[in-house]
Amino acid sequence: MTVPDPRRHNSKRGLKDDQSVTARAGTCLCMWHFLFFLLFVLSICIHTTVSTMSENQTVLTAEATAPTATIAAPSETNETAASTYHKGIAPIKTQYLVPKAEVKEETLANLSEAVEAQGDEGRAGDEGRAGDDNDGGNDANDNNKRDRKDKHVKNKRKKRGGQNQDRVVTRRIEDEFQICFKVARGVECENGESSISTSRMPSNLYTTLPVSCKFTHDVQLYLEHKDKDIGDRCVNFEKFGECQYGYKCRYLGAHMDADGKLIKDEEKMAKVGVETMNVFPHQLTIDLRSYKFDFSRSEAYLKKMADEQAEAAAVREKEQQAKKDKAMISDASEQSPAQDVTTENATQESSTAAPSAVKDEKDLSELENRDVKKPRAAIVQEEVTHSDTPDVRLRPCEKKKIDFRGKTYLAPLTTVGNLPFRRICKEYGVDITCGEMAMAANLVQGQKAELALLRRHKSEDIFGVQLTGNKIDVVVRACDMINQQATVDFVDLNMGCPIDLVFNAGSGSGLLQSQGKMKRMITGMKSVLDVPVTVKFRMAIYDKKPIGTNLTNIYHGLGAALGTLHGRSRQQRYTKLADWDYISECAAQDRGVPGTDSYMPLFGNGDILGPSDYYRHLDQHKVDGCMIGRGALMKPWIFEEIKSNRDWDISSGERFDMLKRFCDYGLEHWGSDTQGVNQTRRFLLEWQSFLHRYIPSGLLEVLPQKINDRPPAFVGRNDLETLMASPSVTDWIKISDMILGPAPEAFRFDPKHKANSTTVEG
Repeated sequence: MTVPDPRRHNSKRGLKDDQSVTARAGTCLCMWHFLFFLLFVLSICIHTTVSTMSENQTVLTAEATAPTATIAAPSETNETAASTYHKGIAPIKTQYLVPKAEVKEETLANLSEAVEAQGDEGRAGDEGRAGDDNDGGNDANDNNKRDRKDKHVKNKRKKRGGQNQDRVVTRRIEDEFQICFKVARGVECENGESSISTSRMPSNLYTTLPVSCKFTHDVQLYLEHKDKDIGDRCVNFEKFGECQYGYKCRYLGAHMDADGKLIKDEEKMAKVGVETMNVFPHQLTIDLRSYKFDFSRSEAYLKKMADEQAEAAAVREKEQQAKKDKAMISDASEQSPAQDVTTENATQESSTAAPSAVKDEKDLSELENRDVKKPRAAIVQEEVTHSDTPDVRLRPCEKKKIDFRGKTYLAPLTTVGNLPFRRICKEYGVDITCGEMAMAANLVQGQKAELALLRRHKSEDIFGVQLTGNKIDVVVRACDMINQQATVDFVDLNMGCPIDLVFNAGSGSGLLQSQGKMKRMITGMKSVLDVPVTVKFRMAIYDKKPIGTNLTNIYHGLGAALGTLHGRSRQQRYTKLADWDYISECAAQDRGVPGTDSYMPLFGNGDILGPSDYYRHLDQHKVDGCMIGRGALMKPWIFEEIKSNRDWDISSGERFDMLKRFCDYGLEHWGSDTQGVNQTRRFLLEWQSFLHRYIPSGLLEVLPQKINDRPPAFVGRNDLETLMASPSVTDWIKISDMILGPAPEAFRFDPKHKANSTTVEG
């Protein structure tokens, strides 16, 4: 037997081991080479990215810190311009369009400013949190726990909807050092100055102190802490001979002598008459809140309405009882022959009950439609001769009448339709003005902010107030109060407001869903008012269910003095153009004979931005007039254009003078102290959110401007015109600074009204 040589066997095994080791070493070497290659490529990518980011940051920082440069108007050879009108895009002339490259650079600059502002806010927030940690004595762990808990709770909350969900709540800006208002006017305060500083003390603490003024009476101390004057011209002193804000006025130098005494022009004070009407005394607020106001007229109508409803309920109850008796008789007829006598008697009773049921049913229908089916003369006669009225009512011929036909009408506009703005529109020739929409419930409760919406300037020769509400008794009482205390020419009922908060409460356009309530509400308003009642309504609540024609007939039957129809549904809002064809269909309804008391004029509303729009609707759609809202906000001189039937290419200087007049009127209305100046600034900026959408007529190839057209990026014919067309809030504040001085550091503004149809392209 051959024995294998162990040395030979070991040599073969060692050879195989050496080969496997060599293979593994080669594989590892390849892997290392591949890994080094990946690291090299990754380092190159990181280096390139960092270099690019640093270059971009350098460019953004340089653009943000550099002074704002005026964009020069491009040449007429701009290839991006469109010489023909394209639907949805404003046809701006080629030489005023901005190239896309410049638009991108401007966008980057704005982005840089926003990033820096956000960084400043973040640093300020970090400093504030650090201060809280040091001052409060709590360690960082507790604060971190609270932060995590707050974030957890916040994430669990339901996300809010709406365009204003992130709106910054602006607080009232006042003087940090408060002075007594009477002392500021140079009048002695009967309460005397308190030795204890209570200006920052909760009200439940200083009410236990002796009666004394909680503000300082030291004029010199107040002037040392007061912000410096904005200018040397006080519009109130210039017009009235006295500034009622005294030392608090931000234009104090105009009416204070070298000795620190307030100046009064006695001669001018004697000549000044009443400028603003419907300024109610404080006693009215007290009477309304303490239920001492005399609502006798409204109570009489409400009693009559309650009696009619009780009578109708009794008729319904009789009708239901008759149906039950009839059902019992039919059941009894199927009983055994032994009960024939009872059945025969029941049949005799049913024969007498059936006619009464028919009579009750007729009575019910007559009660429900009493005011709608009667002729207008019969309704008015019943109102006049009703025995429950506490005093002698005016006859229809004695009530004030207004011929609305052919007049221009400024729409009642929430927030922006304030008294200073209405004065501007009156200067441009508008005929009819109406105050901002007021909540009837707030008026009856005596809220001063709501009562202030009823103020009227002496230049408003045809002026009305607009109410909304969801309860008949509240709206009727509000009209009763207005009839006694205010000087108005008509009262308008809002049935067109599409805001969710108003609609869901049953007010505004929500009233269109409750026509029975709406009828009784209008009838009640007419019964307590000595002035005409008008209505404003929409064509529908939902897009495909128009009800405007039916509503027009109802309002005419109720005796409305004017109907104003907005050619949009509540669901539509402003995403599409107004349906003027449907307005024309409503205008074709029987509204009486023009020129007689039974005639109800119908105005159309929607998308009017020039005289050609206005006269086209009058001619083609047969309306008696037009109400103008957004068009007046974008260009208040539209009323002068309508009067002269021409498009006015107003200059930027004339528009700036208009803004200065608005600020003067605002300082008269809201005051020339710190609070009044910033209130004027805020409403100027709210108006500017509409004004910047106007495109100068000289820049357009096709006139007039369409209200829903999106303008491409453009420049004006001078720097001021370019600035006024800017959609940036920062530029709007610059315009306000040019008139009202620099805005305070704490001033914040976020426009309340944002349009999704006029965003600047680019």
